[in-house]
Amino acid sequence: MPGVKTSWLSRHGLRRLHGLLGFWLCLVLGWICLLGTLTTMGHYLDWLADPALRVSVPAGTEPGQYASWGQIEAAIKRENPGWTIQRMVAPQGTRFAAEVRAQSADGKPRLLYVDPYRATVTGEAPRETIQFTLRQLHRQFYLPTIGKNINIGVYITTAFSLVMLTMLVTGLVIYPTFWRGLFRLRLRQGTGPLLNDLHRLVAGWSLWFLLSVSLTGMWYFTERALSDAGLWHERPSPRAVAAPGAMLPLDELLAVARQAFPALDVNTIYYPRRNGDPLRLEGQADTLMVRDRANQVFLDPKSGAVLQVERIAEKGFWQRWDMTVNPLHYGDFAGLWSRLIWFVFGLGLTMLVFSGAWMYWRALRKERDLQRRRARRAI
Repeated sequence: MPGVKTSWLSRHGLRRLHGLLGFWLCLVLGWICLLGTLTTMGHYLDWLADPALRVSVPAGTEPGQYASWGQIEAAIKRENPGWTIQRMVAPQGTRFAAEVRAQSADGKPRLLYVDPYRATVTGEAPRETIQFTLRQLHRQFYLPTIGKNINIGVYITTAFSLVMLTMLVTGLVIYPTFWRGLFRLRLRQGTGPLLNDLHRLVAGWSLWFLLSVSLTGMWYFTERALSDAGLWHERPSPRAVAAPGAMLPLDELLAVARQAFPALDVNTIYYPRRNGDPLRLEGQADTLMVRDRANQVFLDPKSGAVLQVERIAEKGFWQRWDMTVNPLHYGDFAGLWSRLIWFVFGLGLTMLVFSGAWMYWRALRKERDLQRRRARRAI
């Protein structure tokens, strides 16, 4: 209970630490949890808000039976001659448009949506979509960078993963028989017992989610710290031959990539920015719960030569874990269903933060009232 003087390592001390962290940090922690929860569904919020992102499946066509990447590229060039395509991303679902990042003739960045079935441009979106804005708010609060591109917002957000892990551990210590609360919910005994039971019930069912979010958040913190310290470097991309001439047809290059990596389902295409840059293809293969960057093919865009093939199945444990962190943190590995699961548990986590803060404030108020009554009796 608040006000009890005891060791921080005792059960009472850990209970107090659990309550203090949840009470004093509830606003920031709850904000991070809520933004992360909304981020899991950000693409679907964009789909609801922007008609250009919504497409229908043509009659007689199977859902997901899309036009070729070359046809999508041709639609962009036909509608916007003089624009430079930078990246193309596959649809998020069978009724989503494909996303194309490009640069217009005046040098401005553009985001276009293309119907993947009919290979027609459906419209242009603002550069900062709902998904992008939510993710940036959750990741860094849009705080400025300091020094050599050090983003303090990233450190603040990811440092709260340690707070969450501490609250998880202290919660298990002060309530070791948590399984008893997995099905207990007193509905007719007042707000206090009901909220207490609901807090324990949600916490008990969310243990796996709390652990995964905390560990992945701590990995983000470690990765950022090592990168800013110069101890973590991304592997440089292979170089293509800097030669004059145009890039080969995209579908022809994709056919070469399929021969080099037959299992690769291409989800993202990065175009070369400068002469000598490769064409980079990313996607999914036969490995569950990894980001698209886990499997890549690098091609010389002018000769079609295969420069490098990367398969996550051939990597070590730490590289495999690094590619699993993003899908595990945001739940974007099995379409809508995994995102819905992460969304529901994210709402539960947000509720835990604010309900725990209210319970601690309620206990603190009772303790102070008790101390006042004792003081009056002493007088």
